[in-house]
Amino acid sequence: MSSERERDLPLEIGHVLFVDIVGYSKLLINEQSELLEHLKEMVRGSEQVRAAGAEGKLIRLATGDGMALVFRNSPEAPAQCALELSRADKDHPELKLRMGIHSGPINEVKDLNDRINVTGAGINMAQRVMDCGDAGHILLSKRSAEDLAQYRHWQPFLHDIGECEVKHGVRLGLVNLYRDDLGNPALPENLRNAPAVKRQIPWPALFILLVSLGATIFGIVLFYQNSPPPRPLPAAAPAPSSPAPAKPGIPEKSIAVLPFENLSEEKANAYFADGIQDEILTNLSRIAALKVISRTSVMPYRTGTTRDLREIGKQLGVAHLLEGSVQRNAGKVRVIAQLIDARTDAHLWAETYDRDLADVFAIQSDIARSIAAQLQAKLAPAEKARLAAKPTDNSEAYLLYLQANKAVYVAASRDDVVRADELFSRAIALDPGFALARARASMLNSLMYFVGREPQRKTRARLLADEAFRLAPALGEAHLALALCFYRLEAKYEKALGELAIAGAALPNNSEILDFYGFVYRRQGRWRDALAAFARARELDPRRAHFDGTPDTLRALRRWADANEAFSAGLKLEPQLIDGWLGLAYIQFAQSGNPSLATATLEHLPAAMKTKPGSFWARWDYAMLARDFVAAAKVIPDRPANELAVFGPKEFYEGCVAFAQGDVERARSFFEAALPIYEAGVKDQPEDPKFHAELGRLQAMLRRKESAIAEARRAVELRPESKDAVAGPLFTANLAFVYAQTGEVDQAVTLLSRLLTTPSAERITFAHLRLSWEWDPLRQDPRFQKMLEGPEPATVYH
Repeated sequence: MSSERERDLPLEIGHVLFVDIVGYSKLLINEQSELLEHLKEMVRGSEQVRAAGAEGKLIRLATGDGMALVFRNSPEAPAQCALELSRADKDHPELKLRMGIHSGPINEVKDLNDRINVTGAGINMAQRVMDCGDAGHILLSKRSAEDLAQYRHWQPFLHDIGECEVKHGVRLGLVNLYRDDLGNPALPENLRNAPAVKRQIPWPALFILLVSLGATIFGIVLFYQNSPPPRPLPAAAPAPSSPAPAKPGIPEKSIAVLPFENLSEEKANAYFADGIQDEILTNLSRIAALKVISRTSVMPYRTGTTRDLREIGKQLGVAHLLEGSVQRNAGKVRVIAQLIDARTDAHLWAETYDRDLADVFAIQSDIARSIAAQLQAKLAPAEKARLAAKPTDNSEAYLLYLQANKAVYVAASRDDVVRADELFSRAIALDPGFALARARASMLNSLMYFVGREPQRKTRARLLADEAFRLAPALGEAHLALALCFYRLEAKYEKALGELAIAGAALPNNSEILDFYGFVYRRQGRWRDALAAFARARELDPRRAHFDGTPDTLRALRRWADANEAFSAGLKLEPQLIDGWLGLAYIQFAQSGNPSLATATLEHLPAAMKTKPGSFWARWDYAMLARDFVAAAKVIPDRPANELAVFGPKEFYEGCVAFAQGDVERARSFFEAALPIYEAGVKDQPEDPKFHAELGRLQAMLRRKESAIAEARRAVELRPESKDAVAGPLFTANLAFVYAQTGEVDQAVTLLSRLLTTPSAERITFAHLRLSWEWDPLRQDPRFQKMLEGPEPATVYH
């Protein structure tokens, strides 16, 4: 072929996953056919394959003993697909797969039969990468691994394993992708005889070793890149008396942005100083080469308190601190910022900015670029563009946006949250193109729906997210807002993960994104992946309790000792948070079977917390578990009046107290009064399983057997455990309650027996089953009695 003809071939970059069946040629023909069918079925079931195929961004090639999948949409797609295939392969132990991934140039051509084929170095290299592996391996070329390592959530699963010699004497640098029980962590046979000088060290350990030796390495992803020699300090800054190497485990390119001091004459402008600090922190967090500590972990170190900078650096796990002050008078702003080496207290850089209010974005961007330069963190072109982007040209809209953010951070009631949403709305009204404000407002509204189930919040959240994306398709916050819509509103978890991946690339230091990865993984039943995501979130937000992350996940897995330790550790950081005390009380009861221990723990709640909604529910529930019905009745007036969608009407609780005491007629009068409220919930939101479950529960206690079972089953159908590993077991447990109350004892016991080994089966523990009035109809059943003889079975999870 002539060189001129070669130039005519359409060249593009393909992200290739090569798969083959190990030992295929040794199998009988019918065995080969069966295994190929299994593989095809697994590939057809892959979310990545379906998504890329729907977009027209996938080419599938049969290779005899396997296949090649060429993705043209994302460098993450082949790795995510490989993990999906590895997970599915567990159901077919006879099917031993090995996989190779490479991104490189490809040409789409047609073969002699006029079918689509692919040529080029990209696909050839992917096959050679695969050839280096054994059964179970997912191997990546260095190039593909470096692309993935730009996303923080991939980094813990990438393990450099050295070089493998392939065809024509070419040596390929390889990375092994594995996590928990997916992939194969063993060194491939082809690499086991490598010379001693090529002994490999996993990437994080390699980075620490090179930093300690003062070496410089090239070609490794920015997050692990070693710093060049430090630049000279500014003339005004005193040079440190001795070098200050990063302490073990503390990256050199790490920073925390401490709260800025408000020097404005009007103290009401404190929100502005906080907003400037938060925006500078956000800008820095967009730089993948840095480790930036999240807002919640730095806010306790406000000005006005004595700051021991060295100790703060140790507590936050950073080598550098940024502090400063903000002064706003009329349309003028003065921002003073200074960078400090947390190991020596040395001032590395300082700058004073006197600008018009309209230039505040330029100040924030300039500070972020200056810090990156001081820490010698290389900026990618996309990061430079994000730092230069101006969210709005309207100063008044921006001030309202900052006020809205502050209102969200300090909100203590539903009214506070509604006020924050109104501030976002006012900002958007002043600048309809303010995509960032729309994204933040969407996140707030999706949370309001998630908690309160107000239909208008669901509609508003999705409209705001879609509009934010339309206005700014590259905005990380827009993709985060879409991810939360998929997660909170629509239970579309794979789509949520896809949007989180895009958001994480734009906001690589955002700990919230890692938390949401964990929340979505839990819904998918990927409990170990969830714990790993929460652990990474804590690295960026070390001074926050994270009660809804690791502690709550350990509680859902019934790992009582670990959960007790996690909640206790969190309470040392944030003793004022009610979630920590509620979680600790739950664990103490589950371990001891003594409701009084849980009640005593709740007495430690700060006075202001004892009137909060969660406190009401817990105090009522433990009183009911203790069969102290007088105490339970006394708690009912504390039910929050404006939290109907969360806690239901007071008549429900009054009815339960009477029902548990055996006063069926009195209970019926209360339940009949509450019934229209639950029926209205089902009518207004017929696709929400929560309302069907609650209605079925109430009808069971009204002895309306058929309708109760129908409603409870409908809830399970709408949200089965296979689709939602967090909410699904709750609706199954509700169905067990309905069966118990309507005389279907066998079905109730069968469900409970399985739920005792199922994660997230709330209040299905030996302690609850032995004491709760809810299961009184089962007390005389031999199977139920035998089930509770013990020991409590282990929870099964992956």
